Amino acid sequence: MYKPQRKLAVISDFHLDVNDFSKEELQIFTQLLLQLKITDLHFAGDISNDFHGITLPFFEQLQLLTGLSVTYNLGNHDMVGLKESEIAASNFKVRTFGTTAFLSFHGWYDYSFMTKEADFQKIIAFKNAFYFDRKIHRAFDDIQTTQNELQQLKKLLTELSVNETIEKIIVGTHFVPHQAFIIDTRYEKFARFNAYLGSQHFHELFKTFPKVKEVVFGHLHERRAPLVLDGIRYHAKPLGYPYEWQMVAQFLATYPQHQISEYWHWRKRYNAIRHLPEWQAFRKAHLAEEFQAAMTIFELN
Repeated sequence: MYKPQRKLAVISDFHLDVNDFSKEELQIFTQLLLQLKITDLHFAGDISNDFHGITLPFFEQLQLLTGLSVTYNLGNHDMVGLKESEIAASNFKVRTFGTTAFLSFHGWYDYSFMTKEADFQKIIAFKNAFYFDRKIHRAFDDIQTTQNELQQLKKLLTELSVNETIEKIIVGTHFVPHQAFIIDTRYEKFARFNAYLGSQHFHELFKTFPKVKEVVFGHLHERRAPLVLDGIRYHAKPLGYPYEWQMVAQFLATYPQHQISEYWHWRKRYNAIRHLPEWQAFRKAHLAEEFQAAMTIFELN
């Protein structure tokens, strides 16, 4: 019997509210999904800062307009205002596509990406005073929360690995699972954010399960080319905020008169153009390309 091909698209860091997408821009997104013949869409965290008020209504509308299957795992922004039981309810989900299993989980961080010897007291003090995640109230501290994630992940991967019908596992998560993607900087005020990116322990666990072939993640707002590490292909293509979009550089190449001297300061260069009519028109014309560049697409039988 013929089975239609499924196309799974994974996108992270959509930031629906912060990016202030208009109704017309969201229509561009839905039209792109239909044009690409996506059948299954997964958001790998940071959909919005209001899970109940913004994210869930958006999912309902998206499914209504496209007929797609829409799934998700949470990022840190999504967890604001949620109880631990609500966070757990959407964690560790598995969907099967023929012989391929797609496993999604939230992830977390344990400070293992610090390039220097970690001062846990400073890390925790900075988080509690300034970092966004101070707004999140988890049941356990960061290290124990990560250990809990790893324990559940190991259990689920073990079950999938002994399942003879599953030949390949694709993982979708939010937090960074390998140190190859951490912030490389000499400045301590930026390097300390590595503490909250994720954990190397996720990769160390993945590589003990040969069926794990692909991992898609977000959180670090920097798009990278796919990178194979210990036989696992990692995909980091977050959508992120407008000042981080690739179309900003394209716009400035097209309209060099709007380039500022501090071109390396992404926020400043974006703020200098964001209200220009030329930028608004350029954003509308190229938004579909930006959305597509942030998707990792798998063709599955």
